[in-house]
Amino acid sequence: MKNVSAMCNREIKVCESVRNGWYMSGLYRALVDEHERYFEADSPGILFNEVDGWFLSHERNHADSHLLVKCVEVR
Repeated sequence: MKNVSAMCNREIKVCESVRNGWYMSGLYRALVDEHERYFEADSPGILFNEVDGWFLSHERNHADSHLLVKCVEVR
């Protein structure tokens, strides 16, 4: 992951959501407005990359919306 000072606004938003939602290896749910997706991750870096790629596709219409990432199943 990059240093926060080198991140764009989208990356900062995703980083904060992942950091706040990280628990441990498992299944994670990302939610922005009415869009949701599930990700499996065993490190915050992997989760960040997955959520960032997904959120990038929604950024155009939902950049100002809150992004929630939380663990739904520990593995």
